[in-house]
Amino acid sequence: MTRGKKPVAAIDEAKKFAEKMGYRWQENEHPDLPYDLIIFKPDAACIVRIRQTRYRIDPNTLYENLIPDDLREVRALPFPPWFPKEIWLRTQHERTWRRLRVLPTSVPEIEWWGPDDYTNPHAR
Repeated sequence: MTRGKKPVAAIDEAKKFAEKMGYRWQENEHPDLPYDLIIFKPDAACIVRIRQTRYRIDPNTLYENLIPDDLREVRALPFPPWFPKEIWLRTQHERTWRRLRVLPTSVPEIEWWGPDDYTNPHAR
């Protein structure tokens, strides 16, 4: 498991962020499974892990190096491989979320997603 306390305040803010995109959410009721929310709406669903880091994220950072434990744990979740998994990441001083899609061999940062009316201000 990753170290540190669960980011309770960030999870509460992530719920509001999900609602703003039209999702409903359900908290994880299984402490042995390392995710925070399942978000869903009629045409989409996703497992989400919430992370907050203290420091600024360099634009050239590889997420595989920044959050390797989180990625390993999310990839190991016992859900079908086709079920979308994301990590929502931000720093303590940012108020915007970076949505990272966790795939088996890569971690793309979602730059824009029309159905959710989501635009990432940090997109490169």
